[in-house]
Amino acid sequence: MNTVPGAKISRRRSATRRQRGAAAVEFALVLPLLLTLVMGAIDWGWFFYIDQLCTNAAREGARAGSVMAPTATTTQVRDAAQQASQAFLNNVNLKQAGVIATSMLALPGGSQGVNVVVTYPVGSVTGFLTGIMRPNVVAASVMRWP
Repeated sequence: MNTVPGAKISRRRSATRRQRGAAAVEFALVLPLLLTLVMGAIDWGWFFYIDQLCTNAAREGARAGSVMAPTATTTQVRDAAQQASQAFLNNVNLKQAGVIATSMLALPGGSQGVNVVVTYPVGSVTGFLTGIMRPNVVAASVMRWP
C-alpha cells in the first residue's frame, strides 16, 4: 500500500471549505422573504392598532352625543360628539390632523341618530408596504338620540 499520509485530511478540509459559502448563499436567498414578513407584520399591526383607536374615538363621540338631553339642539349634540372624539384622539396621542365629521341621521321609528365619522391618516411605519396599505383609517359609529 502506497498511501500518502494526510491525503484524507486534505480532502476533508477542501470539502469543509466548499460548505462554508453555502450558509451565506442560503441566508441571502431567505433574507428578502424574512424581511417582507417582518416589515409586513409591523405595518399591518400598526394599521390595525390605529384602526381600533379611531373606532373607539368614533364610538366615544357618538355616545357623548347620544346622552345629551332631549332638549339639546342638534348643534349642541354635534359639538359634544366632536369634542369627545377629539379628546379621545388627544388622550391616545394621535395628534395629527384627524378629521372628525358629525351629523344627525333620521333613523327608522322617527328618532334621530348621532353619526360620527373619524378619518385619520395612518400610512406605513416602515415604508415597506406604502403601495399596498390604505393611506387613511375611516371609522364610523351611529347611536340613537334621544
